[in-house]
Amino acid sequence: MTPALPGKIFNTEKTDYEAPEIILGTDPGLFDTINKHFPALWKLYKTLKSQDWDENEFDYAPCNVQFKTCDRATYDMMVKTLAWQWEADSVAAHSIAAVLAPVCTSSEAWAGWVEITRNEIVHAATYSEIVRNSFDSPDDILSEILAVKEAMARLKTVGEAFDAALAVSLDYARGARPNDQATYNAIYLFIVTLLCMERIQFMASFAVTFGVCESTGLFQPIGKAIQKIAQDEFEVHVQYGKEVLKSLYKTPRGRQAFADCREKIVAIVNEVVESEVEWTDYAFSEGRELTGVTCRMMKDWVYFSATDVIRFFHLEDAARFPIVTRNPLAYMENWLDMSKIQASNQEEDTAQYKVGVMKRDDEDEVFAVDF
Repeated sequence: MTPALPGKIFNTEKTDYEAPEIILGTDPGLFDTINKHFPALWKLYKTLKSQDWDENEFDYAPCNVQFKTCDRATYDMMVKTLAWQWEADSVAAHSIAAVLAPVCTSSEAWAGWVEITRNEIVHAATYSEIVRNSFDSPDDILSEILAVKEAMARLKTVGEAFDAALAVSLDYARGARPNDQATYNAIYLFIVTLLCMERIQFMASFAVTFGVCESTGLFQPIGKAIQKIAQDEFEVHVQYGKEVLKSLYKTPRGRQAFADCREKIVAIVNEVVESEVEWTDYAFSEGRELTGVTCRMMKDWVYFSATDVIRFFHLEDAARFPIVTRNPLAYMENWLDMSKIQASNQEEDTAQYKVGVMKRDDEDEVFAVDF
């Protein structure tokens, strides 16, 4: 008799195809598209797949001259923001599949997370290409970027949560950790932290990039490329994270995880917000400024983004930051909704060739789990 494959590689005894768990259920067997237990996740996976793009779609050559000729404050604002964006997307590109591979037990969820990981690789590669093509000595800029310690500090909370989840996941994969509630909670917190990173921190960084492009008219190819990244994050990654968390809450283990991790969730959201506020103070220090955008407005954008997350968990009363429900940065509406900008393909590089693929249907809607 041919020996069975190892259960972690292919589970021949799997019996829960009709109702799999997203994480830490029965080990995977066949990749199943017959049973669609999480149709919302599958739809988002297909949406992201249809939006596939390449990091070399934009010509950054004009930015080379503009970085040489712009004022120092604008230069610093762009480079320091690019530093964090490049580092953060590098973290996401390396971490998402690595953490979730040993513990994801749903075909639909895994397809989505793999596509998101692949998409994060494009994002990280885009920042790398921006640097490679926008500067005469990109290696010098790479060193300059890595020297921005404030950018590293901005990732402290996310980095710690990701590291803890990776250790748990790898221990589980090699049989050194049981499939118990503590293991489940660690992976649950990883998903929560990823949502905070994408909904709060990425959106805060995009506001600076688009603010520079909007107020100066400079770096438009960079703005267009990062607009593509922002669309991916805002329209798909964030919604995917929310859909996963809502699906987890429908299960006994998911509800227990929320109860067990409630205080930690509050702490993570608050810590992420605090790090963004500190970064905003740093970004607007040393004479750096954005025409038409104050440090206060940028902080309110952080609070606005964080309010969406804290309301999702129905934890507004535990927030250590102001609840902001009105968008304080009007220009972000155009930069985040690509269909509002109608450029001619003959006149400039454009990111709008997929207009109509995604339509906003969440105006005035609160994405909250019914706890």
